[in-house]
Amino acid sequence: MHTINIIGLGSSDIDNMPLGVWRFLTECDTLYMRTMDHPAVQALETEGLNITSFDDVYEESDTFSETYKKIVDVLMTEVRNKDVNYVVPGHPLFYETTTELLLEKEQAGEVKVNLIGGGSFIDVVINALKVPVNEGFQLLDATLLEYSDLNHHQHTLITQVYDQISLSEAKLTLLELYPADTKVKLADSAGSADEKIYEMPLHELDHLNIVSNRLTLYIPKVADEGLDHRNIHHMTALFDRLVGEDGCPWDKVQTHQSIEKNLIEETYEVIEAIEREDDDAVVEELGDILLQVALHSAIANKDGYFDFYDVLKSLNDKIVRRHPHVFGDAEVNDMDDLSRVWKAAKASEGKKEKVKYEKEYGEKVLKWMHETIHHQVPLSELTEEKREKE
Repeated sequence: MHTINIIGLGSSDIDNMPLGVWRFLTECDTLYMRTMDHPAVQALETEGLNITSFDDVYEESDTFSETYKKIVDVLMTEVRNKDVNYVVPGHPLFYETTTELLLEKEQAGEVKVNLIGGGSFIDVVINALKVPVNEGFQLLDATLLEYSDLNHHQHTLITQVYDQISLSEAKLTLLELYPADTKVKLADSAGSADEKIYEMPLHELDHLNIVSNRLTLYIPKVADEGLDHRNIHHMTALFDRLVGEDGCPWDKVQTHQSIEKNLIEETYEVIEAIEREDDDAVVEELGDILLQVALHSAIANKDGYFDFYDVLKSLNDKIVRRHPHVFGDAEVNDMDDLSRVWKAAKASEGKKEKVKYEKEYGEKVLKWMHETIHHQVPLSELTEEKREKE
């Protein structure tokens, strides 16, 4: 069985390339180059090496995944009769999809893979941007970037940004968390003679007219209490402190039973805000409902019974379990199908049937709430009227 050597060129020019990697490359008869767009390629060409580039595959393919599959197919064909030397930018294991595909082939017993050198772009980017990594940092892929990935307590490097479009898409996700005026930096060709560092507020990130496959976006860690208050882990820590030994004199003595009525009161206020179509009030009052959940969870956690994350897991488990038509393979074409799927999902939980007293409360009490909200009729009058009619 022959071997595919995957050689990393590093992230900049040959001045930063290890001598051993340079010697290996210059002793090869043929090099298969994923792309010629790299500062070290020109130096290799002057050595008179036989270089086959896959740049044309990018031009003829509609997607990156199609491109990478075609490259791997060619390499697998070539390696049937000889060892193959395949050259990639950076380090072979850093954001190199073709390496992942070839390693899968190796695991399947179809080929041997040997990884050689190539300093990752991280080293030169950290140096160029002077990132204080001891404070903690994370590395994210812009093509997979989601709000849940973001952590303002860590310095963040984002790769796989190439142009205004990719920068714009990254910006929109970042703006879900970071303030628009957050200072960010963009490094281009870090570590090379062409290195450029751009600095701008986040909201202007995609104003830069640039195209480069050697861009890295940097968002410094941010100390911002407002951002902390958007974090569910921060919330649980606050409530654990409230009910703790050194917490609030009122909160720390509460029990599940002592705050039962608070949940009813807060529910009324949510419905009132909804009926008045007051979005700001809805936000505030839904927060008060969450306060009840968090406080109950903190009380339980203090006594060692359950915590907020147990509640969260129970909720998410139920949502997924009862929606197999969304998160599974069940098919729903109409409301009858939906009712059938819903009943089957609930039946699979093995719960005993019970009288739905809460349904009666929901129907009757909600009407009373509407009377109070819209006509200022107090509950005492409504219940008195009901007794008189009886």
